Amino acid sequence: MSGYAEDTIGDAGVEGDLPEERILDEELVEKIKAEALIQAGYSVTTEDGAVRSDVRQLQVAVFEGMRDRHIVSGKGDLSTRSATSFELYQEVLPDGPGVRSLARTDEEHAVQSQLTKLVWGYANVGINSFVQKHVADRGLVLCEAKVARTKINEETHKRQPTTELARFLTLDGELIMTYYTGPAGAAFLRAARKLDAQLGLVADRRPELSVPVAKQLHTVVRQAVASIPHADTRSVTALTSGSPDGDGA
Repeated sequence: MSGYAEDTIGDAGVEGDLPEERILDEELVEKIKAEALIQAGYSVTTEDGAVRSDVRQLQVAVFEGMRDRHIVSGKGDLSTRSATSFELYQEVLPDGPGVRSLARTDEEHAVQSQLTKLVWGYANVGINSFVQKHVADRGLVLCEAKVARTKINEETHKRQPTTELARFLTLDGELIMTYYTGPAGAAFLRAARKLDAQLGLVADRRPELSVPVAKQLHTVVRQAVASIPHADTRSVTALTSGSPDGDGA
């Protein structure tokens, strides 16, 4: 067995002897989070002179970081120019909890996790993410891929190879097809196969429903393909023409 969780129970490993889970101090979590943002410069001063954290500035910093440091021109620089979730967090919050040293308390761990997820969310590959929308005028596409990295084992303090999900911007057609439209198409195919399995289950258990189920699936396929106008016109026409009985639409 390998991994960070190995042999971490120690003396508390006897059944019934585990310590009670500590409840997080949520007010302290919010305080640490605000301080981390303010320290990094993501803040505004209110009319009464108070300094408040401002995540909108963090959004912009994530966009600018991706635009300036994480554009991949080809497979050769995919690993070096892309960013994992922690790497992106580290870039925009260089003094945040867990960056220069391991988070010391449960609250710091919580802040590190929350801010990492927040930063990563701004760089989501979905069509409505902050970064994806704001690179549209440059023709760039925000993609993600598994890349090789090394991590320090918290127990042994030794470096060990690992693979992590990383994100990057690119103009390269091959990269876009491999790491953006390719995975999207694969997800569509998985959904189609799941639907077929579900309808097949009904047809197997209720044979009298085989024909209506086949017609239902055919209709769904036609609607699904027709809803993808960016697909090849000839392929769409071939897939959506005809009926389950082959007698034309």
